[in-house]
Amino acid sequence: MSSAMPSPAVPELNVGGTLGALLVGGLITYSLYGMTCTQTYVYYQRQRSQHDRISLRLLVLALWFLDTFDTIINGHLLYHYLVTNYLNPIALAFPVWSIILHVAVTSITDFVVRLMYARRILKLSKSYALSGVVVAVTLLDLVCGLIITVKAFRVGTWSQLHSISSLFYINFAAGTAGDAYVAAVLSYFLHQSRTGFQRTDSLINVLTMYTINTGLLTAIDAAAGMITYIVMPNNFVFIAFYLNLSKLYVNSYLASLNAREGLRERSFNTGLVSIQLSKFSNNTGSSGNDVEAPSQSQSGQDSGVEVKRSRSVGRIQSPEPLSIHVETTVDRTVEFQRVYRTDGKHPYSAKPQPWA
Repeated sequence: MSSAMPSPAVPELNVGGTLGALLVGGLITYSLYGMTCTQTYVYYQRQRSQHDRISLRLLVLALWFLDTFDTIINGHLLYHYLVTNYLNPIALAFPVWSIILHVAVTSITDFVVRLMYARRILKLSKSYALSGVVVAVTLLDLVCGLIITVKAFRVGTWSQLHSISSLFYINFAAGTAGDAYVAAVLSYFLHQSRTGFQRTDSLINVLTMYTINTGLLTAIDAAAGMITYIVMPNNFVFIAFYLNLSKLYVNSYLASLNAREGLRERSFNTGLVSIQLSKFSNNTGSSGNDVEAPSQSQSGQDSGVEVKRSRSVGRIQSPEPLSIHVETTVDRTVEFQRVYRTDGKHPYSAKPQPWA
């Protein structure tokens, strides 16, 4: 009578939910890493980054290194399951070291990025309590991620990881709540900053959309990972979402940094302002002495201004209603100098002085 050693519990062999989920998650991961590299390059090439404090520039470099390391270990776990053990389904029962280490790297990356968002909340709200909530949730996420990493190295199979499933729930929930909170608070204070001017409010609307899109994107990914882990704990669908979480954080933060220059150019790139003063008629009905001030328009950082003015000499009987059409707000100063002419033309001419 022969006895056989009990084989470890093997998750139900569902190629689509295991190997297929890893493949899809890996493809998205490497696409996001390409975006990380592009955005990092753009950040250091733009003139705006030269004026950032050195700590911020080093932080961007550190995030790139973290994301690069995360991409390397993601490549290892994909190769381990998809190539090395392709014909060995029992390997699916054991978490490889790279996927365990990925939890710690993701938690550290999320911690760094959320701290920067907490700093933004502090600058906008001037409230340590509001920013402290982000710090507390972020610390909870980091601690849970590190504990999961340590405990996962001590267990043998995926089924044994269910003993620490509560830590996975807290980790996912903290990430989802933290991202939603950051998006909500930043959006609220940006909305409170509205001034009533169309151009300023338009920029604030753009900033609000950036905040909502970046915050909710990471929150949705974390929530999807938590839901799939609860509903389908015996496959790797939740891993497909978790593989991309840190890269979404890095890309969202880099996108907000790189968007500053475009928003700054948009704030200076004002349109043409047209101010028309209707003509006044004198008691003789003469309009031949009308004087038209020269128009000036500039583009780029300076605002374009076009001023048309009519003036008649004589007694004003019935002025027409004043019609002013303003397309944007411009702060410009033009000095006019009275000049007496001897060429028989109108004794007044408008002569704008050069810009200071």
